[in-house]
Amino acid sequence: MKARWLGGICLAATLWLGCAPTLPRPYVEAKAAGHRAYGAGRYDEAATYFRSAAEKAERIKDRDEVLYLEAASFQRAGRNREAKAAYEALVTLSPGGERAARAAYETVLLELSEGDEAKGWKMMHDFVQSYPKSGLARRALLRYLAHLDEEQGVEATLAYLEKGYAWYEAHDLGEVALYQKALRLERLNRLEEARDTFVACADKYPYPDGGLFDDSLFRASLLDEKLGQPRKAVEHLRKMLYVREPSTFQGSYERPRFSEAQMRIAVLYRDALGEPDAARREFRKLYDSFTTSILRDDALWAEAQVASKQGDRAGSCDAVTLLVKKLPDSRYAPCAKLLCDDAPELDPPRECRPYVARELGADR
Repeated sequence: MKARWLGGICLAATLWLGCAPTLPRPYVEAKAAGHRAYGAGRYDEAATYFRSAAEKAERIKDRDEVLYLEAASFQRAGRNREAKAAYEALVTLSPGGERAARAAYETVLLELSEGDEAKGWKMMHDFVQSYPKSGLARRALLRYLAHLDEEQGVEATLAYLEKGYAWYEAHDLGEVALYQKALRLERLNRLEEARDTFVACADKYPYPDGGLFDDSLFRASLLDEKLGQPRKAVEHLRKMLYVREPSTFQGSYERPRFSEAQMRIAVLYRDALGEPDAARREFRKLYDSFTTSILRDDALWAEAQVASKQGDRAGSCDAVTLLVKKLPDSRYAPCAKLLCDDAPELDPPRECRPYVARELGADR
């Protein structure tokens, strides 16, 4: 049975390899020569080889690839006029090709750097409209919006986003457009509108597909606090963390904001809400549940400080003992005895950094 299974795999592999395209030898040799020249810094020579390879290609995608490399070689050689012409020719020749979007974007950058700047910004806008599904569209949109901010002001950029949102939404750029709208509302000090727009962004583009889901709710929580609504801030952070999930296999689904959100919940309970017991629980939750976070030692140290201020020596000692035993490389570990005389000794011992001791002294 095992032999039959292995034989089937071999047969499938043989058939797949047999169907793989065979590239023309002259094309392969010219392309390889172009790569060698490019790697050696002989960019003009590389461009010549890549052009030769394009003339020998049998498939459109192979031709487009080496035409793009020709243009890139001109660009590296500092021959920007030739590079721009080559990129434009590629886009004209193969507007729907795999290299068209990248070539068009490089054309925009060359126009901005050495051509007509006003024309270049119009080209940047047109690029977003022409290639909204390209991986470069988001970058281009952000650059264009920053340009509008600088040239016309944040109010004008906000109006632009509001007017064009329906189009962006229909072309896979709705999330970034809505998030950028919220950022500009915040910059204009329209805090409630900004907070509500961040929340709307998270609701409309939820985890896991929403790439700005966690950023939106985190920023909403910051505005909640500014607006004097710390409990709402906690609610938004918990909404973010509700979607947190473990990885079934090797790797992690953890997003950078997750452990930061858990730390922020604890800090809100400690500082804004004045609930030290809840703060201690949330600090410990960060240590227990976020096992890959770089904030675990910060959380234990903060927990120990809260317990110390409450006069709970046992609780403070519990936190710093765990810190020394489990996270001995932490900057706080050498300072453990400042909060608990019975804290374990470090092996090898290290000196408590003065800045940590000073911060602690200022807090006590």
